[in-house]
Amino acid sequence: MLLRRLISILSVVAMAGGVALAQPKKDAPPAPAKEPEPAATPAAGDGSAVTPIEDAAPADMEGTSENPDAPRGTEETSITAGPIAPTAPVGYPIEEALRPIVLPETMAEVSISPHFQATRNGASDALRARYGITNKVQLGITYVYGGFYDEPATAMKKYAFHVGKAAGLDVTMLLQNWVAVRVGIPVYFDPFAMGVQIDAPMKFRLSNKLAIGVLDDFINIALPVGAEFAPDFYQESRNAAAANRDMTGSTQSRGRIRISGYADYQLQPNLALIGRLAFDVDDFSGNRNNAGCGGIETRIHGGVQFTPAKWIDVGGQLGWDDLSKLESFGLQGFLALRI
Repeated sequence: MLLRRLISILSVVAMAGGVALAQPKKDAPPAPAKEPEPAATPAAGDGSAVTPIEDAAPADMEGTSENPDAPRGTEETSITAGPIAPTAPVGYPIEEALRPIVLPETMAEVSISPHFQATRNGASDALRARYGITNKVQLGITYVYGGFYDEPATAMKKYAFHVGKAAGLDVTMLLQNWVAVRVGIPVYFDPFAMGVQIDAPMKFRLSNKLAIGVLDDFINIALPVGAEFAPDFYQESRNAAAANRDMTGSTQSRGRIRISGYADYQLQPNLALIGRLAFDVDDFSGNRNNAGCGGIETRIHGGVQFTPAKWIDVGGQLGWDDLSKLESFGLQGFLALRI
């Protein structure tokens, strides 16, 4: 009996002690959290993410110790030399083949071109001036200052010098580098007559040595005022013949159309060979009437132009004003000054 009671008491004590141990202690402080251990560097190729490392702040936040002369980098830049692009010629070319149709802005040129024949036309000349208003617009002035020819009002040959009576203004506008349009008003003063001159000068540079051009002297139309003939700037004797027809009441020429072309070959930079060919249709008709108006003349000339300095041209040419008349063979000179 005594043993049985002792076992019961020990069992109760053991159960009470277990329950007491299972209860949490209220007064015990919480255990401190452990610091995380640094992640190990992953082996190459294992695919693990790498923890970024923050850069430390620079020691000089204000930049007061920065050296402006210090080199910015250590990389060397290599420069490879290449071909230099050609530049456009500056100024007015000395080569005739390379010259533009109009003068450059603010450039002026004055020229004369006296010519002589063995026929009644004798000799004649005109003073020409042109000025580049802009690189695309040019103003021109022409004055036929005189001629030496046989007076058409007399039956006998009477050669004498006559003061010219024809003058005019013209404006040339460059449309493209190779084509322009020119409009002029030629006037004859005694008797009064007026015309309109329309040209379409074109110049094609085939190379640095060769250029061709057409229609730099195209059409001259008489206006129905005064004596009603178109003044001529090439031969003053033609103007005198038209003035004589006005006095006698004869039929006048209505004007003329000229299909012309030329070629410039640059033999040397300051020496050019120039050839010209033109078909001149007087009175816009291939048939000549009783008053001497009408008909087709074939003109052919060839010569040289020498440019000893960039501001001067001199030259001359030989040829026929009308191939059907051998006596129309003549000589023409040329002189031009530029400023």
